[in-house]
Amino acid sequence: MSALALGSGADYITPGPHWADDRPPMSLVHASPDSQRTFSQVLEDLGVAEGPTLTLREVVEAFGDRGLGALILVLSLMALFPWPPGGKAVFAMPIILLATELTFQRNEVWLPRWALRVSVSRAAYRTAVSKVIGPIRRVENLTRPRLSFLTGAVSEVLMGITCVLLALVMALPIPFGDMLPGIGLVFFALGVMQKDGAAVLVGVLGSLTTVAYLLLIWRTAIEAAHHAASWLAHIAGWFAHIPGWFAGLLG
Repeated sequence: MSALALGSGADYITPGPHWADDRPPMSLVHASPDSQRTFSQVLEDLGVAEGPTLTLREVVEAFGDRGLGALILVLSLMALFPWPPGGKAVFAMPIILLATELTFQRNEVWLPRWALRVSVSRAAYRTAVSKVIGPIRRVENLTRPRLSFLTGAVSEVLMGITCVLLALVMALPIPFGDMLPGIGLVFFALGVMQKDGAAVLVGVLGSLTTVAYLLLIWRTAIEAAHHAASWLAHIAGWFAHIPGWFAGLLG
């Protein structure tokens, strides 16, 4: 079984705790019955639940009462793990949809059916989570509501737009280009979920670092293209002299 799978379908729905294809096209997200669990506890519980695969629908049901921030956070964390080619883009698409909802200040989670069917191997998920659960708990203990002017409605709109752009960058095939935007997404999501302005500031720093890295990559690519063009012109000039050399030898 592959570590990453993607289903089909394009009907937009809001997931509830039970799935049925004959349900009405729209329904509200239902809160998890155990809303007192911490973020790290929910992450661990998702890894030990039944079934060989973990679907995004299951994640939405577990975090539906935590809001968009928790969903963006868990998807960003999962995107930072090593996946088969194309895996980053599969995670980036739901993040873009969720960040768009954050931009428009929606209170419910609305995702297309194909996004809810995105799945990963539960064993691979458990292995990945086991490597980061310690740091997640430490960060979780450090976050708290503060700097409220950075977590208000206007800030959430700006964060939503930034998260869309970061997710787009994360999906691009840029060398080491997924780590920096992924870190920015993680801290923006923490800021939204915990109402922590300090986490938002770290997200801004991660975003600025991403922009700087992209500019460096762009400049390097331009310089490489100029060097390649100069080298090709030099080679073409060298070949252009060959007929003259032969003419001199024959003359």
